[in-house]
Amino acid sequence: MKKYDVIVVGGGISGMSFAHFSAKAECKTLVLEKENRLGGSIHSEQGDDGFWIELGAHTCYNSYRSLLEIIEDCGIASQILPRQKVPFRLWTKNGMKSFFSRINILELLISIPKALAIKKEGETVKSYYGSILGKRNFQRVFSALFSAVPSQNADGFPANALFKKRERRKDIIKHYTMKKGLESIVNAIADQEEIEIKNGVEISTVEQLDTGFLIKTNHGDFVADKLAICTSLPSIPILLATIAPEIVQKTSKIPWKKVESMGIIVRKDAMDLKPFAGLVPINGEYFSAVSRDTVVDENYRGFTFHFKPDVMSREEKKDIVSLVLNIDITKALKIHEKINIVPSLQLGHYDKVREIDGLLTGKNIFLSGNYFAGLSIEDCVSRSKSEVGRMVGK
Repeated sequence: MKKYDVIVVGGGISGMSFAHFSAKAECKTLVLEKENRLGGSIHSEQGDDGFWIELGAHTCYNSYRSLLEIIEDCGIASQILPRQKVPFRLWTKNGMKSFFSRINILELLISIPKALAIKKEGETVKSYYGSILGKRNFQRVFSALFSAVPSQNADGFPANALFKKRERRKDIIKHYTMKKGLESIVNAIADQEEIEIKNGVEISTVEQLDTGFLIKTNHGDFVADKLAICTSLPSIPILLATIAPEIVQKTSKIPWKKVESMGIIVRKDAMDLKPFAGLVPINGEYFSAVSRDTVVDENYRGFTFHFKPDVMSREEKKDIVSLVLNIDITKALKIHEKINIVPSLQLGHYDKVREIDGLLTGKNIFLSGNYFAGLSIEDCVSRSKSEVGRMVGK
């Protein structure tokens, strides 16, 4: 039976970044992923002629320093691709509108000075931004705008969980993607010889040994000194119930939501719609529609709609796509669908995280995911880097 320094369960960006930093620390690393592809919420679906759309995360920033470290370590910095400047729009019952068309400028000017007196700590997105942008402005525009970021109602999110200030890399463009989509970052990590990957793995049991862990799967049994769980929240009870029930109890208090995404690829000449970066509906059945227009292609356009879960059938979603984009959906070259799991952060979330970290102290169990620092790619990667530092004693 082959033994590893660490087994990483979960091949999304959290698991793959953990594997990267683990291998960089010269640890023999195995990644077990239940799906047949890596990436999790980073999912670049390929169409014809290399044209791709994102079904999960869409954008990276030059403030994502831990992610940029991985990009540079993997030698793919030359694949960084700038995003074109095209406008964001609102979708209303009267069609596409600009954000400013629904903002009360006087209320905004009166409210903004309050930002000097109000701190984000202890405030929700609604209470903080409602105060500094104006309550009516928040209700009419900004609630939907902020909810588009995590693809769920964000009114109750901690105000300091969104739009974090991070030090920027001035040598990197402000916001970017990759030439073959964001999934190419995950694939570059997987291509490293120091990391072993096994896909399609179903874990039956996780047992704690005197000096490590035994993981029994449909691909055989695996042993490691250390165990990293980098999955979505619903998987944690299955994996840790027998070896760390106290951690299961704490993580179970973090709520989560499903996001149902539908992406389409169409020929450019099949539609007559001005380019836009993203579309946020006011009181709609979906949270946002994100366009590939930020990366111009000569022949194709792509759009991904992030829908509210368990509300609409597949055909109803297609009807919404047709209405919003003003196209005949039968002209779509490709239609892709995906369900992602995202945490639903609430006030007091970071207290829960500190409790979980306290329970992890001294254990050879390591946790990473989008339910710690936040939902962004950098939040996931920096958490993984921190946990690897704990693992190797740095």
